[in-house]
Amino acid sequence: MVRTVIDSLGVASPSRIVATRDVVDGCLRPLDLPLELTTGIVSRRVAGEGEYSVDLAARAGLDCLSRSSIPAGEVDLLINTSISRVDGPSWATYEPALATRLRRLLGCHDAWTFDLANACAGTFTGIWLADALIRAGRIRTALVVSGEFVSHMIPTAQLEIEGKNDPRIACLTLGDAGAAVLLTRSDDDRAGFRHIGLRTIGEHHTLCVAGPSDQPHGGAVMKTQMATLAAICIRESIAHAAESLAAIDLPIGDIDRFIPHQMSSLAIRAGIRQANRAFGAKVLDKGNVIDNLATRGNTSTTAHLVALHDASHDGRVESGQRVLFEIAASGVTVGTAVYTLDDLPDRLAEGRKSDRPTPPATPAPLRGVRIGAVGLATEGATTVELLREAVTDCLAGREQPDLLIHTGVYVTGLIAEPAVAATAAGELGLGGDFLGFDLTNGGLGTLDACRVAAELISAGTVNTVLVVASEDGGGVARRGSALLLEAGEGGFAGFHSRHFDEQLADFYAGAVQEDGRSFARAGDRELLADRTAALVPQVVAELLAAHGVTEEEISAVLMPDIELFTSALPFAFATLEAAPGDLVVIVGAASGIEIGAALYRM
Repeated sequence: MVRTVIDSLGVASPSRIVATRDVVDGCLRPLDLPLELTTGIVSRRVAGEGEYSVDLAARAGLDCLSRSSIPAGEVDLLINTSISRVDGPSWATYEPALATRLRRLLGCHDAWTFDLANACAGTFTGIWLADALIRAGRIRTALVVSGEFVSHMIPTAQLEIEGKNDPRIACLTLGDAGAAVLLTRSDDDRAGFRHIGLRTIGEHHTLCVAGPSDQPHGGAVMKTQMATLAAICIRESIAHAAESLAAIDLPIGDIDRFIPHQMSSLAIRAGIRQANRAFGAKVLDKGNVIDNLATRGNTSTTAHLVALHDASHDGRVESGQRVLFEIAASGVTVGTAVYTLDDLPDRLAEGRKSDRPTPPATPAPLRGVRIGAVGLATEGATTVELLREAVTDCLAGREQPDLLIHTGVYVTGLIAEPAVAATAAGELGLGGDFLGFDLTNGGLGTLDACRVAAELISAGTVNTVLVVASEDGGGVARRGSALLLEAGEGGFAGFHSRHFDEQLADFYAGAVQEDGRSFARAGDRELLADRTAALVPQVVAELLAAHGVTEEEISAVLMPDIELFTSALPFAFATLEAAPGDLVVIVGAASGIEIGAALYRM
């Protein structure tokens, strides 16, 4: 049986250590709250001067690759899953995708790359996706990496917190770290992921929201209803774990170690009590539940991997053990991953490399995945309004999808957390056995999401995927769109992309703050469009050659549009005049520069 295994794991820890008592003492107004006692956080690592998300991610990625025999050039898929996409003095970077920067820094020159966001569940969402493609034989290797520079919200919260019940208190629990895992295929079912499952419950999306401060001093801040969020995450995570274990017929007593999301020790203890009641036995205790908070704090998307890394070094996790990762994030997204360890803990503790070679390619053809419906939005004034208009148009009379992927880059209010997909799910009433996450890669994001959807449907992981986009800012048109992808005749027949990293610095867009206002600032899109247009023929020619198709067989080419941006594909597809059986080329482009193209049979 094919399993996905963690070939290697890398972690980056900033050198600065800040005590919780100093964080509390730094608040502008006296804070009568025993934060260290209630959270279990004595200290945390924080990024130093000039150290940002991309630096932590790159260090973790390099550490991970140094522990593997698989060369960086043989990484097929690179996903950046950090919430804090900061690569300079601005507090958020929108274009190019941080994954694009990381591809070059890590030497993964041939990797398919994009950013993925799903709050603190982002890393395991990336692992879930990579696992599906590896098991289906679509890729050989994947590097899932995150660098979280979230401590920059602490100074903002210290200025704004008004008391012990203030929703910004959670900012004081944050710590910084980078983490990366290199995943590959194994034919030995004694190790690897036996199960990974995730669920989005969007009705709770307002419980934790991170974005720019509305105060004149600027900065970013996170507002969290901590008690309510913890209670819901604990309840839903335990229910999800019980369902997952039942689905794979594995008794909870066969789990050796439990690694929950590292939110607070109080929440972990409450989770232990509730899990034991739910399972009707004392199966979780202080000895088998990993609590890493004392010296790390809440490191967001990196928390599970950092906990596994640290517990491997100090002997709390041992080779051969079966581990259950309990996933919980704002949105709300919960999940369960069951993993049997090979000798990874011993290798980490002893500083040994993996000797596993890159597995041979086992390409399997895509089965038919078509665009079954299109929805367009032109009237909405906000991200949510645009998505509601587009999704309502697209899903008229249809059942809800299994998966929703949002590809828009510019969000109303510049909100960084939760995932827009989770917010949309909550506002649109999507739920049940459902998952939502964000995938961004500039103007290429929608085509990348279509590729992800086609791969997942072809692999049988999901049946239907709704790819949605919305833009509010960044110098592009305020538009929204939705594409429903499903199995069927015709559809996507192949994908191809090419990176032109020598033009990486030609375009930049990010969030800036001036005079108490927060907004997105972008470079010259006309220049980017001109350079993109000059490169498109080369990429299209490579796509056609790879699939043995001549130019004469192509009925139409759908080109990128700098105004429609992430909605260019849906708007062009909705007005396309083509007959059944016609071959169409769809082109997308991202700053970086990266060009993507796909063959589509009507």
